[in-house]
Amino acid sequence: IDIDALTRQDVVSAALDEFRKFSPNGARALIDERDAYLARRILDLSGRYDRVMAVIGAGHVRGVERYLSSPELLPPEADLVARPKSYPWGKIVGGAFIAMFAFLIISLAFSGVGFEVLGWAILYWVLINGVLAAVFTLAAGGHPLSAATAFAVAWLTSLNPLMAAGWFAAAVEAKVRKPSASDFQRIMDAEDFSQMRKVPIFRVVLVAALANVGSTLGTIAYFAFISPILGIDPTVIIPMGFSNFIGWLGGLLSF
Repeated sequence: IDIDALTRQDVVSAALDEFRKFSPNGARALIDERDAYLARRILDLSGRYDRVMAVIGAGHVRGVERYLSSPELLPPEADLVARPKSYPWGKIVGGAFIAMFAFLIISLAFSGVGFEVLGWAILYWVLINGVLAAVFTLAAGGHPLSAATAFAVAWLTSLNPLMAAGWFAAAVEAKVRKPSASDFQRIMDAEDFSQMRKVPIFRVVLVAALANVGSTLGTIAYFAFISPILGIDPTVIIPMGFSNFIGWLGGLLSF
């Protein structure tokens, strides 16, 4: 590979232009904002020293030179170092599932269907979440202890958007099959996905991801199939139970 040819500015510019067309937001974050940050640091240093030598990537040369020649174009430093605010969709979705589960259990409890149906509803929550989390952990090549851990905690982590079954399963996987520094080289040397699955550190990450997928699917499956499994009509039981709960709550507050 001719490195000099690859780092020629016309070649670099063409590659960056293609990247900008493919992913404008990615180009702004990985190129434009870094160009501005590098240029600002160089200008700060040039104000304190007579000479400044900066080593930067070929992809940043054109942008940094533009900012150095026209410093007034630099965006405020606060914009360059501020962390982007992301909407907490994970917590919102997790909170919605918690609310749905609580609403279902309360409705069943106050609907008069009996504690047997209520007990089965809770048991199926544990089983469906746990089994799918464990199955997906094993599908990732996880150790049986990792799968057992995923099964044991999935019912609880599905009720808490701040926890995930995959975290616990991955922690056990890392304990049982300890990753090493050489794993990174083994990942690079792997020729296919099956070889990568045999690398401990990759398997830990895969266990974490797939256990979470299994637990999430378990939560979705629970709400999709719980009514026919229990043999209840949700259009009758849930409104009745919720109405009884509101009446009970109103009577309690009246005291």
